[in-house]
Amino acid sequence: MACGRGGGLPPGDPARPDVVLVSIDTLRADHLSSYGYSRPTSPFLDRLAAEGTRFANARSASPWTLPAHCTLLSGQLPSTHKVVEDTLSLDPRTPVLPELFRAQGWATGGFVASLYVSRVFGFDRGFERFEDFGVHSEAKNLGGEVHASQVVDAALAWWKQQQPGRPVFLFVHVYDVHYNYDPPPPYDTMFDRAPRPSDPRYRSYAFFKQHPLDEEQLDHQIAQYDEAIRYVDDQLARLDAALRAAGRRPRWVVLADHGEEFGERGSWGHAHTLYAEQLHVPLIVAGPGVERGRVVVEPVGNHDVAPTVAGWIGAASGLLADGRDLASVLHGGAPPARSFPAETSRFTTNRVSLLEGPLRLDWDLAADRAELFEPPTDPHERRDLAEQRPDDVARLKARLLEILGRPWEARTAGELRSPGVVLDAAGWHEGLAVVPGARFLVLPYDADLTLEADGHRAGPWRAIGGRRPGDGDPVALHETAAAGRVELDAATRAALEALGYAHDGGSRH
Repeated sequence: MACGRGGGLPPGDPARPDVVLVSIDTLRADHLSSYGYSRPTSPFLDRLAAEGTRFANARSASPWTLPAHCTLLSGQLPSTHKVVEDTLSLDPRTPVLPELFRAQGWATGGFVASLYVSRVFGFDRGFERFEDFGVHSEAKNLGGEVHASQVVDAALAWWKQQQPGRPVFLFVHVYDVHYNYDPPPPYDTMFDRAPRPSDPRYRSYAFFKQHPLDEEQLDHQIAQYDEAIRYVDDQLARLDAALRAAGRRPRWVVLADHGEEFGERGSWGHAHTLYAEQLHVPLIVAGPGVERGRVVVEPVGNHDVAPTVAGWIGAASGLLADGRDLASVLHGGAPPARSFPAETSRFTTNRVSLLEGPLRLDWDLAADRAELFEPPTDPHERRDLAEQRPDDVARLKARLLEILGRPWEARTAGELRSPGVVLDAAGWHEGLAVVPGARFLVLPYDADLTLEADGHRAGPWRAIGGRRPGDGDPVALHETAAAGRVELDAATRAALEALGYAHDGGSRH
């Protein structure tokens, strides 16, 4: 009886809506039909957009999976949660969406297909049922062994077991749109030729910088990417059909963690840059109480999702979020004007970004090179305005530092050293002479910091993932953020290193 009519899903509670949160890994916004793409990649998502509200300029705060999902489920920006590497996990004291829903009586189920959204990094917290299909190594992760059909099957099987009248919070993460983009037949020939054994497998971003794909092969990879989107879209349509058959009308939230580069900056992949192809993600919200057929053109961020969804059950105050509850926007209002920071320190990169008003600053800290774009008139960010508008570059750099803060303080005079970058009110430094009371920021957060004075070197310390300074040290750290530690197994670490994915903790920057 608990399985409902004909072995389908049990009936729900119209007074307490179900919520289905879907993360489609690596899906850039401009490859969905409802966002203007020419191929019919997304009939279900297009229908969902027509039945709800589509955010035309949603942005991720990170171009790779782990920090982006920490942001999605907590509402915190990477500068707050500081999970910027695969040695770190979200602080277990940080409230997350599934905990709030479970506390309010919702059944909570999470079904995910990537190592970086798995229980290895603590993403099972708050879920009554959490299934990561044993993807606990990089070999399984990059093998793409778990397909969207399996994720949806497992989610539906769990939902059938729920008690009638109990609302459900379902989190679904699918990985098929992440390389190697290998959808099953007949999707693998929907937009292009069938895959060949000679087709290149993804190696690393750095490799394809030196060995870019030729035009035919790039076109084929893009076609496979689009085919994978269509496959995922059909699986989500199947989930929706099962819900509708049971008379359950959930509130859907569908988005991506980040996008993908297809040669725009000379390579293939993600995590290394902060340009539009990486950070412009789809965001569609639909269901009871959501305005139908609306397109919101003002920017919003993936850090807005958690407070918005928590607001549906009156629990937004339970989050320590940087984002905003967009309830008024879903009822016809406009989002508030805000600044949108983003960052990545994955691999050997060290980049920060700020979108504020019509301008976006892209600051490569490793090279101390800044670019300036105007996304409303240049959505693909092809025209660098930095030389023409140096005052705007300086203003946005100062504004970015204001947002990120300067949590470090020198207690004695000396020379700061770090394999990362030291930032203070004057800007960028490889090393910095300081006096007592000087305030500064070290990026990335997990970079070592030392201080040399009178021929003696003290440290190293780290803001996250290492030894923090104590009361007797010559520097102080005025923040309480503390991510958890993750130790990956030796085989996974070796696989990551072979791909250029891993680092030794202190010298990667």
